[in-house]
Amino acid sequence: MPAASSFPDSLAILSDTLPLGELDLTLLLIAVAPALDPRFEAVYAALNDERDSRGPSGATALQLAGASLLDGDARGHLHPGAPLSALGLIDAGPARRSLLARILVVPESVTGYLLGTWLPDPVLERALVLPERPPLSGHLLPDVEWPDDSAIVVRARAGTAVLDHVRLGSFAAVDAEPMIVDGSLLDLDDANRKAVLRACVRDVALLGTTLAIDLRGCSADIPAEEIAAFMEHLDVPCVIIVDARRPLGSRSRTAVTLPLPSLEQRLRWWEELAPDADHTLAITATHLEPEDIIMAGRTGQSAALSRVKGSARRSRVQLVVPELVLDDVITDDAVAAQLRDLADRVRYRSIVLDEWRMRPGGGRGRGVAALFAGESGTGKSMSAEALAGELGVPLFKVELASVVDKYIGETEKNLEDVFRAVENDDGVLLFDEADALFGKRSGVSDARDRYANIEVAYLLQRIEAFEGLAILTTNMRANLDEAFQRRLDLIIEFPAPNLTARERIWRQALSPFPDALNDSEFATLAALEFTGGYIRAAAITAAYKAASQDSSVSRRHVLAGARDEWRKSGRLNFPAHAFSDWSGDVS
Repeated sequence: MPAASSFPDSLAILSDTLPLGELDLTLLLIAVAPALDPRFEAVYAALNDERDSRGPSGATALQLAGASLLDGDARGHLHPGAPLSALGLIDAGPARRSLLARILVVPESVTGYLLGTWLPDPVLERALVLPERPPLSGHLLPDVEWPDDSAIVVRARAGTAVLDHVRLGSFAAVDAEPMIVDGSLLDLDDANRKAVLRACVRDVALLGTTLAIDLRGCSADIPAEEIAAFMEHLDVPCVIIVDARRPLGSRSRTAVTLPLPSLEQRLRWWEELAPDADHTLAITATHLEPEDIIMAGRTGQSAALSRVKGSARRSRVQLVVPELVLDDVITDDAVAAQLRDLADRVRYRSIVLDEWRMRPGGGRGRGVAALFAGESGTGKSMSAEALAGELGVPLFKVELASVVDKYIGETEKNLEDVFRAVENDDGVLLFDEADALFGKRSGVSDARDRYANIEVAYLLQRIEAFEGLAILTTNMRANLDEAFQRRLDLIIEFPAPNLTARERIWRQALSPFPDALNDSEFATLAALEFTGGYIRAAAITAAYKAASQDSSVSRRHVLAGARDEWRKSGRLNFPAHAFSDWSGDVS
């Protein structure tokens, strides 16, 4: 057996970075020979006494290495669980043959490495994450206590800059960039998982660096704890990144949970990564990654909105890109002030909750919960959109009736799907028509009532743990349980608009057609006791009628739209006399 000093430099480096002994290195050198010189194929075919073989059998390799075929320890070096096979440095197959009869083949990426021309394994190439910027400095990241383990599981929510943590750790350990693999781009099903992991380990070993496998975009069925155990068995420096709610079994006790950066640190991120961008979102948006901030600096778009555009379709969640701000909402002064207060709760929670540590306790998260009450059309949903626009974040709209299920336990599952879909994004979560679930349930007359109480309790628990702004709307506040109302940060009553407000809403709705009506005609329209929703619907109906006649909107179109909405609202006796001097049929 050759001395270690006689091995090529590339093999010597492998021996320093991997648990490989001299026999392992010798067997690897014997197995790679046909890839370096095809004439070895004929030599090995003769030694194997097998005409079609292209590499050494296990028996041939051991004998050439000077080991006895009866030496159990030597044979163990070819075992599938031993470093050579486990690390993917040799492929000893197929498994249907006995251990010594299997033909040893060295993957091309290993051969390339030995020749100084390493390329990533094709299985991994499309999943590799190649950083385009230096990592953030350590003082811009929260302090974290890292365990002294070879395989570390890290729970990381969006906004924690976990890859910056991992890169800094790799530079400190081996003075090299880690190999970062996006697990969502790998085939990690049961049949292929270990083969893929061996390819990861092999390439990391060849590079002499550390490994990071990002499972945040993977199905919850991918067992992070098994992957960690596999890496630990091979003693490979590895970080497995998971989302905050992934089940980890026994690994839950040792997993590291990354904290979000402080407000001061987030502000420094914006100053360093996007100095010319609007830094307002540094205060309100806590789940932006450094790459989101860089993109905002390049495009000038809201980073929170850019983050969710193009993302996977969200179950039961409608993404709304807001087109309104609070100044667009026409309501009375008291409601307007409350909406501003609600926006301020979101803007300044980092100061109040994190810096001043005025936590509400009781398991409450950093989020804000509000109830918008009022009859249909009074501006509840519009105000939610305007709040999202004011904060520069998306609106996530959920029809609560579509979540409630008659089968026991299904409503909770549907609610969990909703919260998991949005918990890593900064946005406003709107539950429309909360009456579908939040009726008074003080009496329990049957099993269904008992489970309805469980559903309500579950939603309350998830809202309180939610870290964004959650808004529920209702047409019937009186039907809502008082215990539920006490757990809200703010309850805003939306009154029906008065005469002055109705005129302002009509003017806003018809603003694209400034010559459609004069002041007295707007005053006449405002006398119709419509809510804002009906007024906007009437304006849209008028626009369609005008478009069908190839004309601009005029008062006869507006009148027709108003009359249609009057009928839709279930009312009779439209006050045609008030519009007797308007052109067109008013009967």
